Amino acid sequence: MDVEAVKRILREIATSDPAFIRDLFLDALRSDGRVIEAITELLTKNPEAKLRLAETIAGVITVPLNVATKEDIKRIEERITGVENRVTKLENKMTGLENRMISLESKVANLDNRMTSLEGRVAKLEDEFKDLKNDVRGIKRNVKDIATTLQRLTVDLEDSARDWVSYFLRQRGYSCTAERLWVNKSYEFDIYCNAGSITVVGEAKVRISANIVSNVFNRIQGLQRGWPDKVSGRLVPVIYALVVDPTAEQRARELGVWLIESRRERVTLEEVLQKT
Repeated sequence: MDVEAVKRILREIATSDPAFIRDLFLDALRSDGRVIEAITELLTKNPEAKLRLAETIAGVITVPLNVATKEDIKRIEERITGVENRVTKLENKMTGLENRMISLESKVANLDNRMTSLEGRVAKLEDEFKDLKNDVRGIKRNVKDIATTLQRLTVDLEDSARDWVSYFLRQRGYSCTAERLWVNKSYEFDIYCNAGSITVVGEAKVRISANIVSNVFNRIQGLQRGWPDKVSGRLVPVIYALVVDPTAEQRARELGVWLIESRRERVTLEEVLQKT
């Protein structure tokens, strides 16, 4: 049988029963080396078989290369996906930080507005405080003026009281000029006139009531008890006032106090001297 007949038979068998051809080659591979060498020689000498063998070998090699490439690509894709996820997380964190930054900027702006408002209020308070200080200065000046006026009025009132007491005494034949008497802090009197047979001691007031009359009377009695050398003859308590309440006149008459209102006697000196 020639070679071409063998080829034709093998093609027919490979077409109709390829498993047989596969098993045949496997048995040859398992047998001694001469059979595999003969098959290898046959394949390498035949151009078509050589080409088929090369394609088969290339296919065998290509398969693992393709698998390795796909696995590498899969790993690369997984790494890329992981990187993308990390980038997404970083972007989310960045967005969160940006939102927090915007919130902080808003809070800072709010604090700036509040600080500006507080500064305005402080400036307003400072202006009001300056106005208040000016008002206080004005009040102090007014108080000082009032105090000066009161002091002047008091001095004028005391001088007027002493002048009128001296005048009324001279009208009655008593030669005496009233003056101020100072014994100590508790016993200081606006009016003091020692005429020998009578001694007039008393106070000058803007306005008097019954209680004031009683207080002045008691202080004058204390002077007589504590400093009898200051009193000669009959002791006459006197009060000079610009305004006399009705109750004050009644109390002065009861106690025997010479009461002068401005330029007239509400309780006369004679009424006091007649009182025992």
